[in-house]
Amino acid sequence: MKFTLTVLTLLLINLLSAYSQDIKPTTNPEKPTLTWSGFVKAEALYDTRQVVEAREGYLLLYPKNILPDKNGEDINAKGSFNQYAMSARLTLKATGPDILGAKASALVEGDFTGASNLESNSFRLRHAYLKLKWSHASILAGQYWHPINIPEMLPNILSLNTGAPFHPFSRQPQIRIEAFKGKINTMIAISSQRDNMNNGPAGASTVYLRNSAIPNLHVQVQYVGGNLFGGVGFDYKHIHPRLVTDSLYATNAAVNCLSYTAFVMAKTKPLTIKMQWIYGQGLNDHLLMGGYGITHIDPLTNQHEYAPLNYLSAWLNLQTTGKTWQGSLFAGYTKGMGANKIITGAVYARDANIAYVYRLAPMLSYINGKLLLAAELELTTAAYGKTDEHYKVYDSSPVTNTRFSFSAGYFF
Repeated sequence: MKFTLTVLTLLLINLLSAYSQDIKPTTNPEKPTLTWSGFVKAEALYDTRQVVEAREGYLLLYPKNILPDKNGEDINAKGSFNQYAMSARLTLKATGPDILGAKASALVEGDFTGASNLESNSFRLRHAYLKLKWSHASILAGQYWHPINIPEMLPNILSLNTGAPFHPFSRQPQIRIEAFKGKINTMIAISSQRDNMNNGPAGASTVYLRNSAIPNLHVQVQYVGGNLFGGVGFDYKHIHPRLVTDSLYATNAAVNCLSYTAFVMAKTKPLTIKMQWIYGQGLNDHLLMGGYGITHIDPLTNQHEYAPLNYLSAWLNLQTTGKTWQGSLFAGYTKGMGANKIITGAVYARDANIAYVYRLAPMLSYINGKLLLAAELELTTAAYGKTDEHYKVYDSSPVTNTRFSFSAGYFF
């Protein structure tokens, strides 16, 4: 931990040094320029079986497990069809005038997918941030993609899940400082939670991170070199599941979650190639697999000790670069690695009885001016099984869903 704090201190000094190089007094009194953009989409989809989902099936994670009735027939082996327009999006961006020698901007963006399953078709906030950018540094404050969810690395996918549970999906309130030196970008960010949150004794809630009194910390180094983009990142999260035990004793028991990522994007004339690898703990607030479990319960005070579950995720996206017709292929894989300690009590995780999940999703798009037509086949398999004392899954059996999607969108 001392080494980590030393590294973070050095990075922060480097960031603030780059930031201070460009600070100049504001001399431009002009008003900001406002720009509207967005799109409207009509989408239809069909699933071959029941799935673990959100927003009335719009956001697919993976197929549900086999659920036999009294005759042994699988209740979940039933297809589903639906249509949507709730992803319609509005974006308002304000730019200028310069502030302290920095290019100043602000952005507000929302869509109609709602903040929960009960609020589908309701307007919800996606992004809302202000940004100051100098030649050597920038500061962003507000709600934006969590740093592990890198905008340049968003896969080309029709599905609302953007590749979850392989590619991370999370927008969080945050403050991030970036420094630019040559082709190297360095970033430190502290984040809280809003729409995407961890599980715990009271269900999914932001309270576990809030009560830790320590924000989610992320450090990232990027290489930006023309047709090549890549980097590595480190993420730390301190989760505080309870304030009081069932025996009415105050408790400070918490779980530390460490996660690592590496990513690369290469642009060539026929293809754009994107890849990301994540080894993480407690990342279910990013629509990834993950969580934690109880490793010890004090019989007198009911104090708990915890350990995180470990998960490995990797994905690949290939996209052709045609102007009218574009093809894309997404492939993702995630695997549960269990906990480093024996789990003796409850587990707060997303379907911890899944050994692995994989997906193949080819897509074909037609572009004509502001019009986009796209069709996607999304084959997702989840292997459900039994768990041992470390919550490693064994004797698993795969279950597969195939989703067919079609979308017509107009962009403005």
